[in-house]
Amino acid sequence: MTGQSSWHLFNIGKGMSQKTVSSSGAEIVREPKEALVLSGQDLNLVEPDQIQQVESKQNRRKFSWWMLPVLGLALAAGGLSVYRLQGKNSEVATVAERAPLSVRTVAAAEGDIQAWVSSEGTVQAVRFKHLAFDVDGDITYLASQDGRSLRAGDPVQQGELLAQIDDRSLQADVIQAEASVNEIRRQRGAAAASVAQAEAGVASARAQVAQAEAQRSQAASSRTLAQTESQRYRTLYEQGAISNSELDNRINTLQDAGAQSQAAGAQVRSAQAQVSTAQAQVVAARQQLQAVDSQIDTALARLEQARIALEGTQLYAPFDGVVAYLNIRENEYYSLQSVSSQLSNYQELLNRVPIVVIDPSDYEVMAELPAASGERIESGQTTLVTPNTSQLANAGNSLTERAEARGNVYSVTPAVRPGNRSIDVTARINSGFENLQHGESVTLWVAAEEKKDAVVVPLNAVAFRNQVPYVFVVNEENIVEQREVTLGVEGLNEREILDGVKPGEQLVTEGQNGLVDGAEVRVVASDFTAMGGK
Repeated sequence: MTGQSSWHLFNIGKGMSQKTVSSSGAEIVREPKEALVLSGQDLNLVEPDQIQQVESKQNRRKFSWWMLPVLGLALAAGGLSVYRLQGKNSEVATVAERAPLSVRTVAAAEGDIQAWVSSEGTVQAVRFKHLAFDVDGDITYLASQDGRSLRAGDPVQQGELLAQIDDRSLQADVIQAEASVNEIRRQRGAAAASVAQAEAGVASARAQVAQAEAQRSQAASSRTLAQTESQRYRTLYEQGAISNSELDNRINTLQDAGAQSQAAGAQVRSAQAQVSTAQAQVVAARQQLQAVDSQIDTALARLEQARIALEGTQLYAPFDGVVAYLNIRENEYYSLQSVSSQLSNYQELLNRVPIVVIDPSDYEVMAELPAASGERIESGQTTLVTPNTSQLANAGNSLTERAEARGNVYSVTPAVRPGNRSIDVTARINSGFENLQHGESVTLWVAAEEKKDAVVVPLNAVAFRNQVPYVFVVNEENIVEQREVTLGVEGLNEREILDGVKPGEQLVTEGQNGLVDGAEVRVVASDFTAMGGK
């Protein structure tokens, strides 16, 4: 073998022929047991008898130059096939040797779950009273406790006088109004007496009418009798039984009876006229009495107004409670304008109204919830009160542990506020009163939906693929099973599984990426703690 010779041996696959081509163009075909790739400098690794065999075959056979391109293409194709086969075998070996994925799991639990709706709200006592004076003036009195002036936070008792404004002018108004009432009441007594006197005159006139009518009736009877006697005597006279003088006497008697009858009729008419006069006097007296009664009503109204104004100078505790706000001091001047000008700003009003008394044993929370939640909210649902949402989000414990107070939905307004499309919800507190303050801003949580004895899993245990929920269940051999599930109530940090998971089964919560059905995993410890209201 000469130094100018450069030999190359190409590996074209196990069990395939090896072709060796020299620089002189000679082609040598060999059937090796193993595939080899050698360069010219590696010929020292080839057995001597093999080299001699190659050289002898070179001498016996000449290479055809026109076959060189064809041979090159064949060698390139064979080399590419071998490369791909080796790459595939390498990948299979890598997969087979890959370590199990590390995941965290948590056991599906059986318990209660709530779907919560929340909003910012304001705490207020169920019983509270804004105490304000009704008049302007200097504050002349402020209640004291334990030798000091009244302060916010001091307890008060129902009916206790807390503060008073200078009331001397109003006291004078009350006295004057009382005097007017008394004077008009005296006038009413005189008017009532006039009515009684007029009514007595009517009764007397009616009695006279009755008497006159009786006299007229008697005169009429006498006239009728005299007329009958006169006719009988005239008949007797014509018969010659009596004298003319006796007839004249009867005629005179008849005339006297007629005159008496006319006089009695005149008396009756006179008495009736007296009755009419007396009745007119009664009407006038009654009108006078009514006028006096009206004056009394006016005087009483003025008296009541004066008394109310006087009461407006004093502030009394409306019930047993605590002074929540105190914005006055003794000897200060109080102006109604200072309070009325802040009616549109409640927080500023609390800083202006003289005294606010609350009952700290009964609180409620007023909140506005989205109108879309209106159909889900109803009276009696469980409510929780927390300081605010951000504190809850940063807390490591559950919503129920973070709650300062608990209660139930008391009322839900059926109307929607046009401006912000919300509904008003009121929750009455039944525990945790000591943690709340009147006017405090809090977050109100309403359990819009509750489920007991549900299969509950953490939110991160459920994954979605094409909007279909599924979970990875790890069995005792640490083999993963991918299951589709049916979801129920969604809480703050957990979900209800209606179908697909049983309590106690281990679900992957971290490390789902790269998992496939049937994969082997390595489970590491999980620090999941159920939240969401359990």
